[in-house]
Amino acid sequence: MNAPDRYERFVVPEGTKKVSYERDTKIINAASFTVEREDHTIGNILRMQLHRDPNVLFAGYKLPHPLQYKIIVRIHTTSQSSPMQAYNQAINDIDKELDHLKNAFETELAKHSREY
Repeated sequence: MNAPDRYERFVVPEGTKKVSYERDTKIINAASFTVEREDHTIGNILRMQLHRDPNVLFAGYKLPHPLQYKIIVRIHTTSQSSPMQAYNQAINDIDKELDHLKNAFETELAKHSREY
């Protein structure tokens, strides 16, 4: 078959960075982040979190090709912030939200497991 191996969708090859950063040379406070081995799931969550930041003027992502397992996240910020700060803050906020969700789920699971 002509399809690539399934593990190639998830495993970052040796010597490849998970996230790479490239500043925009034409627009001030704009940059692109290439995130290897991710798809629309992470791209959309990250984009929505970036939109919550009042210092972010634009946040979008694209999947260059269905057989290339990477997303390109583009961020444009105000002068009070940088794209790197906005990206890092969004990742930290998502991490906190997921921790909260995990703790709430485990609490509810513990309650219901005692009842049965």
